[in-house]
Amino acid sequence: MERYPRITALASAFPPNHYSQEEILAIVQERSAGSTHELARLFAASGVAQRQSGVDLASYYSRPRTTAERMATYDAVGYRLGYEALAAALPGNSATAVTDLFVVSCTGYSAPGLDIMLARDLGMAPTVRRTCIGHMGCFGALVGLRQAAAAMRAYPRHRTFRQATAVLLSVELCSLHFQPTDDLEALTSFALFGDAAAALVLSCATDAAGPEIVEVASMADFAAADQMSWTITDQGFVMGLSPRVPVTLRRNARAAVASLLAPHNLHVSDIDHWIIHPGGPSILEAMQRSLELSATQMELSWQVLRDHGNCSSATVLLIMEELLRSGQAQSGEWGVMMAFGPGLTLEMCLLRL
Repeated sequence: MERYPRITALASAFPPNHYSQEEILAIVQERSAGSTHELARLFAASGVAQRQSGVDLASYYSRPRTTAERMATYDAVGYRLGYEALAAALPGNSATAVTDLFVVSCTGYSAPGLDIMLARDLGMAPTVRRTCIGHMGCFGALVGLRQAAAAMRAYPRHRTFRQATAVLLSVELCSLHFQPTDDLEALTSFALFGDAAAALVLSCATDAAGPEIVEVASMADFAAADQMSWTITDQGFVMGLSPRVPVTLRRNARAAVASLLAPHNLHVSDIDHWIIHPGGPSILEAMQRSLELSATQMELSWQVLRDHGNCSSATVLLIMEELLRSGQAQSGEWGVMMAFGPGLTLEMCLLRL
C-alpha cells in the first residue's frame, strides 16, 4: 500500500491584541472615509465576533502608515508569531531533523525573510531547503502543503524519503493594511480579516501518525480572475473582493471537488469532514449549497470565522487544528480542505484521517 505524507503536528499562534467586532468597528469608523451606516451593516453581517491583531489598532493607526512602515512591522511581529507557532509544532530538538521549510504569507515581504531567520533561530540545519510562497492569498497554505508533499517525494535518491521532514508555516498580518476609504470592497475586508500564524509538520516515517495527504488538486476560473485582487500601494496592500465571488465559487465548486475525489473513486457523500476556508458568510453559504453539506459539516468553518475572523492562508490550518482537537475525526475517515483566492482559484486537498 502506498504511504502518504502525514501531518504529525499542528500548532497555531495569535498576537496579543484581542478585539471584539464592536471595538474594531469603532476604531474603523473613527478613521474611515466610508459611511458610518454602511460600515455598521458590513460588520454586523460579517459572522465575526472577535479578532486578533498584530498591532494596537488605535495607536498604530493614529497617523497614516506607509507600506515601508507596515513591512517593518511585519518583519518584527511576523517573526514573533512564526517562532511561536513553529516552536509549538517542533518540540525539543526536532528542528534539527527538518529537511524542508515552506513559509506562506501574502501580507508582507522581507529579505532575508522569515524562512532564514526562523530556520536559524530554531536550530534547523544549514542544509534545510527553504521555499517562500507569497501573494497567493487565502489558498496559499494549501499550495504550501502541495509543494511540501511533492518535495518529500523528490527527496534525494541516495536517501529514503521516509527520512524527510517537511514543515509548513503560514503567517498572516492582515491588520497591517487598514486605510481610510469609501470603497465597499475594501470596507468588506476590514470587517472580516484577522491575524494568525499556524505551522504543521509532515513526515513519511514508518511510525508517523496523523492525517494523510492523499491527493491535491487546483481549479481556476480564469474568466473571473478579476473578482479577487491584492494590490500593493504606497499606503499598504488593498483588497479587491467582488460580490460575484460566491456566485463563481458556487458554480465551480462541485466540479472542482469531483476532480479531487474521482482518482480515488470517492464522491461528496463519502467525505466526513469539510475544512472550508471562511472567506465570509456568503462564501460559506454558497459552498454549503453547492456541495449539499449539513450545518454540522460546516460548523468548524463558522466557528473559526466567529472567533478569529478570516486570517487569510492560515485559516484552513486553524480549522484543521480545531477538528483534530475536537475529537470528532475518527481514524480512516475522509476529509477535504478547500480555500479560495485570486485566479479565481479553488485549491483542495484530500485527507485520510
